[in-house]
Amino acid sequence: MRGEKRLKILEFLSESTRTAGDLFSIFTMPYGTSLYRGLKTAERYHQERENREIERRERLNFNDLIYRLRKDDLVEEFGEKRKKFFRLTDKGKNSLAKLELRILTDNYEIKRDNLVKIVVFDIPEKKRKMRDWIRRILVNLEFNMLQKSVWIGKTKIPEEFIKQLRNLNLLSYVEIFEISKTGSLKQIK
Repeated sequence: MRGEKRLKILEFLSESTRTAGDLFSIFTMPYGTSLYRGLKTAERYHQERENREIERRERLNFNDLIYRLRKDDLVEEFGEKRKKFFRLTDKGKNSLAKLELRILTDNYEIKRDNLVKIVVFDIPEKKRKMRDWIRRILVNLEFNMLQKSVWIGKTKIPEEFIKQLRNLNLLSYVEIFEISKTGSLKQIK
C-alpha cells in the first residue's frame, strides 16, 4: 500500500519522541508488520545501540587506565600487536603492596565465644606493616597481648580475616589455636 511506511513512522512518532535509528528500524520493516512489532524491534535496536555505547565507553576507560599505568611505569607491555601482554614492574609491585595495605579491613564484627583462642605469628621484618596490621585487628577483636606476637582472647576469628591472610600469603606465618580445656588459663575473661 502506498504511504504505508510513512504511516508507520507517523504512528510511531505519535506514541513518543524517537531517535533516527528507531525510525530507520520502522522504515525497514517488511510490509504488513504491526505497530507493536515495530515498537519492539525499535526498542531492541535502541537497547543494542545503548549496549554498544556502554561497551565503547568501558573500552575507552580501560585503555585510558592502561595508558596511565604504563606512563607511571607500574606495568610494562610486551609481545606482538595482536597478542599484547602486560606485567608488573618493580615499581608496580611496590605500589600494589601499598594499595593492598590501604584496602585491608580493620573492623570486623566481634562475635563472643566461650572458647579461648591463641594467635601466634612470626612474620619477617620485611613485612613489618603486615605485622602491625595483624596487631591492630587483634586489638579491635579485643584480644590481649601476651607477647608482641602472641595474643589471647575469647572472640571468634572472622572468616574474612583468614581470607585476607591467605590472599596476602601470610597464613604460613600465623597459627591459631582454640583451647577447649583451659587448665591454668581459667582466669582469662
